[in-house]
Amino acid sequence: MIGNALDNIPEKEQNSCQEIILELLKSENDNSLKLAVEEMHPADIAEALSRLNDKDQKRIFSLLKPEISAEVLVELDSTVRYSIFEEMDEKWLVSVIGTLDSDDATDLIGELDEDIAKRVLSAMPWKEFREVETLLRHDEDTAGGIMALEIVAVGMDRTAQQALDALRRKSDEVEDVYNIYVIDTHGVLQGIVSLKDLVLAAPKAILSELMDKEPIVVREDQDQEEVAMLFSKYDLVAAPVINVKGQLVGRITVDDVLDVVEEEASQDIARMAGISSDDLQERSVFKLSSVRLPWLLIAFFGEMLSAKVLSHFMPDYGKVIMVTFFIPLIMAMGGNMGIQSSTVIIRGLALGDIHLKDTGRSLLRELTAAFINGLIIALLVWGVVTFWFHTPQFGFVLGLALISVLFIATLMGTLMPMLLKRMGVDPAVATGPFITTANDVGGLFIYFSILRGFGSAF
Repeated sequence: MIGNALDNIPEKEQNSCQEIILELLKSENDNSLKLAVEEMHPADIAEALSRLNDKDQKRIFSLLKPEISAEVLVELDSTVRYSIFEEMDEKWLVSVIGTLDSDDATDLIGELDEDIAKRVLSAMPWKEFREVETLLRHDEDTAGGIMALEIVAVGMDRTAQQALDALRRKSDEVEDVYNIYVIDTHGVLQGIVSLKDLVLAAPKAILSELMDKEPIVVREDQDQEEVAMLFSKYDLVAAPVINVKGQLVGRITVDDVLDVVEEEASQDIARMAGISSDDLQERSVFKLSSVRLPWLLIAFFGEMLSAKVLSHFMPDYGKVIMVTFFIPLIMAMGGNMGIQSSTVIIRGLALGDIHLKDTGRSLLRELTAAFINGLIIALLVWGVVTFWFHTPQFGFVLGLALISVLFIATLMGTLMPMLLKRMGVDPAVATGPFITTANDVGGLFIYFSILRGFGSAF
C-alpha cells in the first residue's frame, strides 16, 4: 500500500518519514497521505509531526484511525501533545483516549486543562472512566501512577487450561502478556505463572502447583524511581502491583519503566544545569525564557552580592577597580547561559528529539530566549549599579556587555554540541571544556572591548 502512495516521490527523498509526509502534504492527496502514514511506526509519525505546524498536524490526525492517533500521541513530547490537544475537539479526544491502556489514558488526561479533562472524563464509557479515575487518585510519581489496570488474574484452584481460556478472553484488552497472576478469593496475590510455563504445562495442572510463590512485587505507593531500580536489579519485564492488603491492583511493564528512567534522568540533568525539567522539551520561546530566568536571576543576585562585598573591602575604589568587581558576574552569567543551552541540545541529540538538520531552528529559538533574558537582566543590572554605585552610565555599559556575553554564550552552547556530533565526537563528554574556556576568554574579551569603547561615558 505504501508503495502506491509514494510512487510520485523521488527516491532520494524517501529517506525519512518527515520527508515523505512533507511531500505528500504538498500533493493535497489525502488518500495517499493516509495510506503512507498508517504504514509508518507511531514513533516515526510522532517524530515527523513534532516538526510540522499546527495546521498540518491537525490534518494528519484527522486522517488517522483513533487507535493509531492514540499510539502517536503517546510517543509525542508533552509540549507538542499539549498544542495538539488545544486544536482538537473533545469528541476526538474521547475516541482516541478510549483506545489506550488505562495508564496511557490517565497520562494523557492528566495533561489536559482541568475543565477539558472533566468534560472528556464525563463523555467516556463507564468502564474507561472508572479505570482512569482510579489511577488519577495516585501520585503520578508512584507505582500506582504508572501502573496499568489491564491484567490477567485467575484463582489459584484453576487449571492451566482455564488460565489459557481466561487469557484468550482478555486478549483484546491486555497487550504484551508475560505472566498470569494467581489470586485467592479475596483478590490477594498468591503467585505468578510465566506464559512459557503455562503453555508447556499439562492442561489439567493446578495453578497453585505451577506458580512462583515468591514473586517480585511492587507496592502501589512505592516511588517510581525505586520501581525502576527494582526492574534493573532483577531484570524484570513486568511486575504485579499490590495495595496495603496485598491485593492485586495492576501491573507495571518494562516500557513504563523506560519512560520513568528517561524522566528521572532528564530531571537530574536539568538540576545539574540549574534549569527546570520543563526547559528540556519546551518549544515556545517565551515559555523557554520564563523557565530559565529564575535560575539566571539567582546567579545574578549572587554575583551582584559578591561585587558589593568587594566594594565594601575596597571603599576608595576608582573606575578601574570598580570594573573588576563585575568580572565574576560576567563570567558566571555567561557560563550559566552556555550550560543551559548546551544541556538542552545534548539531551535532545541523545534522545533523538533534536537532529543536526534542526540546527537553524534550535539556534533561533535559543538566541531569541537568550536575548529576552539578557534584556531583563541588563535592565536589572542597570538599576542595581545605579542604586549601589550611583553610576547609571556604567550600569548601561555593563548591561550592554551582559547582553552580548549571554548572546555569545548561547551561540556557543547551541552550536558546539551539534558541531561535535557532526564530527563524530560525543557532545556529552567534549562540550563542557570547550564552552567553559570559550565563555571565560570570550566573555572577558567582550566585556573589556565594550568598556574600552564606552570608557569615556563614565
